[in-house]
Amino acid sequence: MVATNDAEFRSLPGCTVAYQTFKGTLPSIEAAASAVRSWAVTMGYTPQGPMAIEIAGEPGTDLAQEYEIEVQLPVPDTAKADPSDRVQIKRFEPTDAAVMTLRGPHELSNFGEPVARMHGWLQSQNLQTSNVVRWVEITDPTKVSPEEQVTEVQYLVTRA
Repeated sequence: MVATNDAEFRSLPGCTVAYQTFKGTLPSIEAAASAVRSWAVTMGYTPQGPMAIEIAGEPGTDLAQEYEIEVQLPVPDTAKADPSDRVQIKRFEPTDAAVMTLRGPHELSNFGEPVARMHGWLQSQNLQTSNVVRWVEITDPTKVSPEEQVTEVQYLVTRA
């Protein structure tokens, strides 16, 4: 694993997302992410950006711990979902975030390690976080080598 301390305060743009919310473990996220991506493709929507995984709570090393999780995939603003679909559409509103960029191979199952590193940076910047942390794979790990992978850990924040 390649370590990095590339952390910054950044504004995240708003966008329309296809999303699915569920209660589950970190290892269970992959199935939900595949379901959201499959739904978008089946509906004819081209992803408009990288998928984000929002986790309410503090991800740790216990892989059996359950969290409130939301898988989000940016889709065109014209996207629609039937109310009976498991995947729905909503607006991700513009917001401020503390962002740590991870370069090289990183696994969602090891999410607790970069989150722990991020806490020190947040405190040094006097930033208050919400109870939501996001994992965003900027590069598609199926299309780039492990050394070329870029992932972001994003905490939605407010200035103290």
